[in-house]
Amino acid sequence: MASLLSSSLPSCLPSLLFLLLQLTSSSADPFYWINPGVLVLIAVLPVLLLQITVGLVFLCLQRRLRGKLWAEIENLHRTFDPHFLMVPCWKITLFVIVPVLGPLVALIICYNWLHRRLAGQFLEELSKFSSLS
Repeated sequence: MASLLSSSLPSCLPSLLFLLLQLTSSSADPFYWINPGVLVLIAVLPVLLLQITVGLVFLCLQRRLRGKLWAEIENLHRTFDPHFLMVPCWKITLFVIVPVLGPLVALIICYNWLHRRLAGQFLEELSKFSSLS
């Protein structure tokens, strides 16, 4: 139970709970201080601390990236410069022809291979049939 408690809570909370338990051990019921408010605090505090930590990490990352944003905007200006957007005609032709001709050539190759194979099987069966008669 102690290892589960220490792994799920921040490092200072188990010692505070232990101190609180020692202070209340003089009373007859050692768990009299556990009321719904304390249970909500125990349930919500680790999540709240985690959210604050993640928020601070994102804030630090945002501050680090803020300086790099202007450089990226300059790169975009250079990227969409009309001089760099001019594409040679042969590249456009290549990008149009290759996706059309590639599958067409593959289809022709597969058709020829299948035709030769089936024709070879047919000729083999014919030669067997003619040798029997």
